[in-house]
Amino acid sequence: MLRLFEWGVIVCIIALLYGLFLNRMGRAQAAIERQNFLTTVRGMRTAVLLQSVIKPWEVTSGDNPVAVYHDQFGLLPAGYAGVKDGLDPAAVAVGSWYFDKRERQLIYRVSNTGYFQSTLDGVPRLRLQLLRKDDSERLTVSILDDGDWTVGGDDLVK
Repeated sequence: MLRLFEWGVIVCIIALLYGLFLNRMGRAQAAIERQNFLTTVRGMRTAVLLQSVIKPWEVTSGDNPVAVYHDQFGLLPAGYAGVKDGLDPAAVAVGSWYFDKRERQLIYRVSNTGYFQSTLDGVPRLRLQLLRKDDSERLTVSILDDGDWTVGGDDLVK
């Protein structure tokens, strides 16, 4: 009888450790997704800055930042689904980007939704726009205030 109790305790400890491991893995995946998102946005901001210096007549507010990113670096964000016209965000795969032609916004559909608090109705997503900075004539890719990840800090530069 004592042996059965000992095995029960061991199984409970293993189950607890397994649960902790899965929680840490989920948090790590969300932190990686967040960092990949920020790295991609920084790359797009760099491309927009270069484009506005080299060929300022070719980029305006409301343009698709991915088109500028592709023009400057020959790259597309991982999972870029292209230009869509008023698409329901739920129809796009998680972890994907697309440019909504009607709203003139770049949309990123968040994959790790358990670690993202959205202020928007519907599926968690982040919207970005190519806008003129308030303090200058320079264009930048601005992250709209749609929520934030609950992992990784507060360095989402709006």
